[in-house]
Amino acid sequence: MIMIITRDYPVSLILVLACLNSNVYADDKLIEPPMVTILGGKFLMGSDKGWDNELPIHQVTIGTFDLAKYEVTVKEFRHFIEATGYLAPQECYHQVTDKWIGDKSRGSWNNNALTQSEYQPVVCINAEAATAYAKWLSQATGKSYRLPTEAEWEYAAKSGRKTRYYFSDTIDDPRICEYANITDQTAEQRAQQDFGASYIGSIGITPCDDNSGYSSIVGMYKPNEFGIYDLIGNVQEYVQDCDNVSYQDAPNDGSAWLTGDCTRRVLRGGSWHWHEFSASQRSVVPSTFTGVLEGFRLARDRSHRDEDKLALSRGLFESGLAKAQKTEHFHRQDVLPYPAKPRGLKLVSHTGDSKIHLSWEPNLEAETTGYNVYQTQAFGGQYRKIASNISEPAFSLQKPVRRKHSYVVSAVNPDRFSEYSEPVTTPDTVNQIPGTIQAEDYNNMSGMLVNDTQDLGGGLILTGWGAIRKGDWAEYTVNIASDGFYQMKYRVASSQSSNGFELLLNDKATIAYRVPETGGLNKWLTVTENKVYLPSGKHVIRIQSIAEQWKLNWFSFEAVSG
Repeated sequence: MIMIITRDYPVSLILVLACLNSNVYADDKLIEPPMVTILGGKFLMGSDKGWDNELPIHQVTIGTFDLAKYEVTVKEFRHFIEATGYLAPQECYHQVTDKWIGDKSRGSWNNNALTQSEYQPVVCINAEAATAYAKWLSQATGKSYRLPTEAEWEYAAKSGRKTRYYFSDTIDDPRICEYANITDQTAEQRAQQDFGASYIGSIGITPCDDNSGYSSIVGMYKPNEFGIYDLIGNVQEYVQDCDNVSYQDAPNDGSAWLTGDCTRRVLRGGSWHWHEFSASQRSVVPSTFTGVLEGFRLARDRSHRDEDKLALSRGLFESGLAKAQKTEHFHRQDVLPYPAKPRGLKLVSHTGDSKIHLSWEPNLEAETTGYNVYQTQAFGGQYRKIASNISEPAFSLQKPVRRKHSYVVSAVNPDRFSEYSEPVTTPDTVNQIPGTIQAEDYNNMSGMLVNDTQDLGGGLILTGWGAIRKGDWAEYTVNIASDGFYQMKYRVASSQSSNGFELLLNDKATIAYRVPETGGLNKWLTVTENKVYLPSGKHVIRIQSIAEQWKLNWFSFEAVSG
């Protein structure tokens, strides 16, 4: 039976299809994804410009296969749920807060905080649900649909190139916003507007604008040379492969690597929430993990027949998608341009005055309605808005935080706020020894983040992405009262016992301090450890992490006898 649908689909095309093949029909319970045939070949998989898990670079031979043009959408996934009654996850990491994605909460593929369109990629599913979808579609069509292998995915993403991206080899190339939905100017707008967080000082942003704060309707950006969309960004994509820490002993025939830690599944590509991912960059999550940043696309083996049985359904899907894309393009164009970036920001504080005074040059654009002011909790941290839409190019802050921190301002119009001004920063904090030093009172750091704590007394702690990692460090300027030995105490939380950290004085290692397992990353313990000799005067102390999975609240030095 042929279903004739004339709205937004050319009648002549339907009739031609019907005449050519009586098996061509539209199934309102099934959508086969538009596919692109990827001709096989050889390529070098991995990179020596990325992470250790991208090594060793090795040659892989790929057979010809089909790959979906787009990530699987909510609309497509809905047919699967309705046809099978599959029990998809009902909890998801999707509620965004000022601390980014919060704890898992009630939410699903069709009811989560960030999905607004049937043509966005389906999220709040996991690798198991993605695999179940592919199996169902295979059974329903008689074709071999599946998740791509990791090697197939990278082969398609590189599309014959040896560069980081198929259009460039440059990090932060602003052209990436033509090809991908990643953290950019609009992402920062939505982060500040919707939940009071900032990508600056945490994930970072690329200096361009892709016009999407969250996941986008699929296919809104330029495809790669194979005609595949959204490989660099939008949502990360599950592949078949299990987790392996490197490519040592990896298959070289393009097949899935199904040994290793198969409780964890590989993800490829970046997302709207992450800074740009290269074509070779790898991620892993537990196979049951359910989040708002992860989706999938399908691959298909080339051994099937009857290619066009559901061509009409596929065409109708693409017609509906084109309409959704057109509407979204209109919405993106129907906003005012970004205001100009404020210039000339100055910071003034007076001795004995508990205020900080900020001033900057006025923005003369007619649409500018005011200015926002932002402050970091600590140096290098995220910008938090402390004043909204003030009318004058000046602001005074009562009782600012005592530690080193920064300020920026942005200009505001009815639709958007501008790029941040250049920052201004308060002087270095000088801590006294003997005494207690709060971990967030550093003057410089790498890899660290500041966060709230539920430890006794509240306040802030030093952490990283989830926890402090090996290689992270923070530096503190100290004034040591006198030469001598000092007993060090420190307040830590950790999910494992480890070597902890080294204490460096003026870049020279002194001693290492262990971090015991405390019962978890929110269980705190005060540790008393080795004495250390410290000379009097002004110095720089560095806490250099040599272990994973721990957090630091404070540390102290007390004078003791030798």
